[in-house]
Amino acid sequence: MLRLEQKWRIQLPTQSDGSKRTKVSATGAYSSSSNPETPLADEPSVDSPVCPQGSNKSKRKGKKREEEREHRAKIMAIKEKELQIQAAMKEKELQAQAAMKEQELKTQRYIKEMEEQELKTQRYIKEMEINAKEREMERMAKEREREMDMQILNADTSTMSEKL
Repeated sequence: MLRLEQKWRIQLPTQSDGSKRTKVSATGAYSSSSNPETPLADEPSVDSPVCPQGSNKSKRKGKKREEEREHRAKIMAIKEKELQIQAAMKEKELQAQAAMKEQELKTQRYIKEMEEQELKTQRYIKEMEINAKEREMERMAKEREREMDMQILNADTSTMSEKL
């Protein structure tokens, strides 16, 4: 891939005379051209057409990998924090539900106690009414008895006054 980039291609001068070079040696080396600046392929001083990766590029690649690792670590930390927050929220929600249920039970117990108290009060009122009626009946009975006694007394007095 890098060898296809312009930076890494070997710059060959264009030949304007139109002549072709031919192989002249047994190793397959070409004859010298009219351009002396062009090195021969079998010369040891000639650089290969593909250059090795530079140290700066290696450093950038390593730095990029490190940045990707750090980025992934940050994302994982954020996700973990989100999970912790969700768990805390769920725990608070469960606690709130439990508190609401407990409050509801307390309210139901209070209502039941109030209803029982109301029944006791109603029984007491009814009992008091019954007692009041009984006392009233006793009073009326005593009053009738007194009236009868008075009538007897009056009748006795009138018969006694007639005899006298």
